[in-house]
Amino acid sequence: MIGAAIGVAVWLGGAAPLRAEPPPAEAPAAPTIESIAPAEFGAGQSITIAGSGFTEGDVVLLDAIALENVTITPNSITATVPLKTKSAKKLIVKRAKKKVAELATAGFVKAPALTSATPKFAAPGEVVTLRGKNLDRVTALTLAGTPVKIDELGATQLRFTAPAGTTGPLTVKSVGGEAGLKKDYEIFYAPALTAANPAAAFEGDSVTLTGAHLAGAKFKLGTKPLKVGEQADASTTVTIAKGAKSGDLKAEARKKGSAVAFTVHPTPLLTTVPKEVGAPGVLKVSGKNLDAVSAWRLGQLTLVPEAPAGKSKVTLTLPDSAPTDQPLVALSQGREFASKKPVGVVKTPVVEAMAYWPGPEGKGVEGEIRGRELTAKTTFTLAGKPFKASFVDPTRVTFALTKAPKPAEQALVAKTGKYKGPALTVDGAAGGYSGGATWLDGVLAAGGTGYTPAAVAADLEVSQRQPDRGVEPLKALGKAATGPEGQADAARVARHIALDLRRFTAAQVALCAQMTAGKTQAQADANAALGDSLRASQKHMQALAGQLRELWSGLPLAATTADASWGLPEVDAEVAAVAAARAKVDAACKNKFVGSGKLLSEAGAVAKVDVAGLYGEAIKAAFAAVLAQGKTWPAVEAEVTARLAGLPGARKKVWQDVLKASKQAVEGGAAATTGKGARGDKHVEPQGKPKSNAGKGKGKAG
Repeated sequence: MIGAAIGVAVWLGGAAPLRAEPPPAEAPAAPTIESIAPAEFGAGQSITIAGSGFTEGDVVLLDAIALENVTITPNSITATVPLKTKSAKKLIVKRAKKKVAELATAGFVKAPALTSATPKFAAPGEVVTLRGKNLDRVTALTLAGTPVKIDELGATQLRFTAPAGTTGPLTVKSVGGEAGLKKDYEIFYAPALTAANPAAAFEGDSVTLTGAHLAGAKFKLGTKPLKVGEQADASTTVTIAKGAKSGDLKAEARKKGSAVAFTVHPTPLLTTVPKEVGAPGVLKVSGKNLDAVSAWRLGQLTLVPEAPAGKSKVTLTLPDSAPTDQPLVALSQGREFASKKPVGVVKTPVVEAMAYWPGPEGKGVEGEIRGRELTAKTTFTLAGKPFKASFVDPTRVTFALTKAPKPAEQALVAKTGKYKGPALTVDGAAGGYSGGATWLDGVLAAGGTGYTPAAVAADLEVSQRQPDRGVEPLKALGKAATGPEGQADAARVARHIALDLRRFTAAQVALCAQMTAGKTQAQADANAALGDSLRASQKHMQALAGQLRELWSGLPLAATTADASWGLPEVDAEVAAVAAARAKVDAACKNKFVGSGKLLSEAGAVAKVDVAGLYGEAIKAAFAAVLAQGKTWPAVEAEVTARLAGLPGARKKVWQDVLKASKQAVEGGAAATTGKGARGDKHVEPQGKPKSNAGKGKGKAG
């Protein structure tokens, strides 16, 4: 009112009226910054600044960088921290370019940065180290979008355990921001082998490997790389390299992997195999890993090594049945390894027996050689000296020599071309036979071993070709034995015949010993050839016994009681030996059968020769004159005893036993001669038949 009055007064005073000036405006209060939310923040993040006195137009900065997207109210400011922000020590508010408020900040979090990862790839469970900056504030790690636990944090590195997952982007996050590796991080699965099929093989074989993560892997056996065929994660084929050895078969990728044990069979390699070889003989082979061979074959024939094979050499026994123009095959672990070229087999001649006998008119000798694979081109040497032979067939040649071989052991060798057969030892002292009396004793003692069918056949040939074996010559020889010279000739021939009887007894043991036991037709067929030889020996032994009988029956009665120096006791001993050896024949021929068509015959029956019986008949024939007189037996016995008085006891007993055991035959002989029984014997009927067992003969003759 006072002022108004005054103003009015002034105006009333006639002067221009004056206006009242408003009081000056009060200056805005200075803003204050109280806090920043969130307490921690980073570039690109929106923050809220709490305080007072904020006005439109205020400029807000973090250090020297102005915030973006600013919204101001008197008590708050919201803004976005620019992405280019690297640090924030102070929050500043400017007004009219003057700083009007400031707050020290500790909540700015710098953005993380990743520079590398070690290792560059990892298998599940492997620890990975990430290097970079500002990693200590990282709060999250993801791999291929999947969260991964952080094991250890540091400003410049962090560690985590690689998860079982897949390859993908690797990123880290913090309040300050997000960072990632430039390239995807790889979770690497090392190859895992579980099995090899087969678990053992030869060089060059294909093997299937099974497991996991095998695709892309490389494979080695020891230090040898393996060629890879079809390859996939779960299955891969590889080829066993040449020169590979047994050991660990490895699957590797990036120096990581696994292995399984694997065996490499040594591969037999035949480097030297003769193009031509003689059979029978030996086949010498050179190569590699020959000691790993389980069997050798030529065609369908299995060959046996002479001795265990060495690593680089082996000598194989080649029989004469070996086929020709067939590759040599080595078998190992069920696999065949053949020679590049076939082996030409030339049959090597084999001599099995040599026999000879006196030549025409007693000049030189003639003979034959028995064997196998003999040809017209086969040559022969005896004791290193060649002689000519005439080819008959592949099993036999004949020859003639101006004189008999020396009485000593000597080698007989056959050769066809450059192939020489094994030597046969010929005993010249055996007189053309396979061996002498001592050799025969050895054959019998060994159950027939060493007496081959070829040698038996050769000995039969020798025995049958003796010039003094005819019936009439033998009778004449016996009748001529009235003096020392004739007696010596008779004894010599008799000893020879008796020794031949023992020889072919040994032959029968040997032939039966080589037979197959059993009586089936198949077994009999297998024995057929041996059975033929057995029959031939039997037939000849019967002839020999008959020859001995003829010789004895032709002897003058005086000769039978002559001085023992004749040699007749040796004949008796040989015959006794033949009889004793009969048990060996029976044992060897037991359960052995020979066949002719469907007819089976027991080998023992085929070989049965009653040598003792025939010899007894010869003794009785020598006493024919005494027996024909028809005397009583005591009288006959007395006369026989008187006539044998000069003989050695052993020989005398042999002859007496034959006569006594043949008492009935003696009496029957007397009755046949006189038409009456032996007078004075109360036990004999006029017809020569005994009334009772008293006085009856025991057993057969001999």
